Formats: sequence, structure tokens, C-alpha cells
Amino acid sequence: MIAAIRIAAGVIAALVLLRLVILTLEPWLTFFPQRDLFLTPAGVGLLHEDVAVVTADGVRLRGWFVPAPATATPAPVLLVFHGNAETIAHGLDLATRAHGAGFAVLLAEYRGYGGNPGSPSEEGIARDGLAFAAAAEERAGGAPVVLWGRSIGASVAVRLAVAGHGAAVILESPFTSARDLLRDQGAWLFLALSYLGSYRFDAAAHMAEVRVPVLVIHGTRDEIAPFAHGRRIFDLAPGPKEIVALEGGGHNDLWARHADALWAGAERFVRALPTATATPSRPGASAPAAGPDQDG
Repeated sequence: MIAAIRIAAGVIAALVLLRLVILTLEPWLTFFPQRDLFLTPAGVGLLHEDVAVVTADGVRLRGWFVPAPATATPAPVLLVFHGNAETIAHGLDLATRAHGAGFAVLLAEYRGYGGNPGSPSEEGIARDGLAFAAAAEERAGGAPVVLWGRSIGASVAVRLAVAGHGAAVILESPFTSARDLLRDQGAWLFLALSYLGSYRFDAAAHMAEVRVPVLVIHGTRDEIAPFAHGRRIFDLAPGPKEIVALEGGGHNDLWARHADALWAGAERFVRALPTATATPSRPGASAPAAGPDQDG
């Protein structure tokens, strides 16, 4: 009996120690913060405002707000959350297209990224999202705020929508959950260890609570978050929804190789929202709109 108790105690102690190690390593294995901004809005000819927000846990962050052209009234605001190995600078292609369409854009930067203080975590970037959502709503002046989340940023956008923020959600290359991703990649050891960790990024679990219109944009040959993840997210959305499947698109090449089709679907979706009456795009700013379920 005593031997059994000692064995059980040893197992419990080992599991506790292993959990502490996993909790320590989780951020390093999930987030790849880029400190430097390789490009600014001025570098692509866009006027912008540096936006400073303070999160609920006291982290002071900055992002970029690119206002709509003066003639666009009222102008929807696209609130953009990037992937885990990017910065707000990676959103400037989107911002350029949006500005040409008469929309405003707020590029939200996470803690630990782009020169911001702090260290990212699942709950941390969710708090960052709430702070930037308040800033976007303040600048929208009653116009729609559209939550745009790419990859890991999709989980931030979904959580904001569940909390009642945003008039619509655009999910670019989303995944259903971190565990589903590990399972699909055959990362069995990391999948097993994830049950001792804290990260979930479980967008699928919350989709039933998203009551606003949803647009899913996904490459059919996504090598990181397979297309089936985007399709599953789409299927779970209970309200008005659309999906744009970009034929042959991967995870990190949609803006490089499929920008016209990607933006066409997004622009049409935003223009269909109530009170989204921004001025039409300048000639050549985007391709003709892509319909739901249309391959790009």
C-alpha cells in the first residue's frame, strides 16, 4: 500500500512539474513576435493615426488607424487582427485596398509585437482585442465595425463577436481549434501535451454564439490550417454567412497570389451590411465581386 501511494505521489508530482514546464513553453511554441515594423502606412502612401490603447490588465499598446477618404461617409471600419508570426505592417495590403474602397481600417497590434510591451498569450491577445474594439467603435461614429481575423487572429475576432462587438466578422484562413490543428498535422506528442496546457484557440466552440454575418476566406491548399477548418467554421456559423474558397491558395500566400479574388469577396460582403454606404472603389482598386462559395 505504501509503495502504491509513493508511486501515485511520484506520478502526480511529475505531472505537476510537466504542466509547469508546458505552461512556460506554451507562448514560445505558439507566438513568434516580430518586434520591427518593416513598412509603415506612409511607405504605401496612406495617411494614418497612431492609436494608443490600454488593456484591462494595464498594457499600453499602439496600432495604426487609416481613415477613410474624406468623401466616404459613413465609412465602415475594418478592425484587423493578424497572424502569430506577423505584425500590423503585414496588413498594409489590406489597408490600401480598403482605403481605395472608401473604408477605414484599424490595424491592431498585440502585446509583444511591433515594438509593443508585454508578452503575448491566448488571454492576453483577447484583452488586446477588447481594447482595440473600443477604439474602433469610437472612430466608427455609428458606422459598422467589421472584425477581421487572420489565422490565430480569427480566434480574437470570434471572441469579440461573442462578446457583442462588431457588425460582422471576416475570418481569413481560420482554424477550428489548436488541438484540431495539431491532430491534422500529426503532431501527436504536442497534442497529448496540450491537455496539460492552457491554450485552446477554440473558435469552433464559440461559432454558435456568433449572431452577426460571417465571411470565411480560405485557400483550398492551405498547408497549415487545412481548408476543412474554414469549411467547418462556416458550417457552424448560425447566421448569415458566406465562404470564398481561393483555389490553390495556401496559408501565407493569399495576398501575394489571390489578392483580387480575396478582396472582391470581402468588399462585396462589407458593402452588403446595413448602413455600409462608403463610396465606391476607385477604378482598379478591386476586382469584380466574387460570390459565395466561389473559387478564386
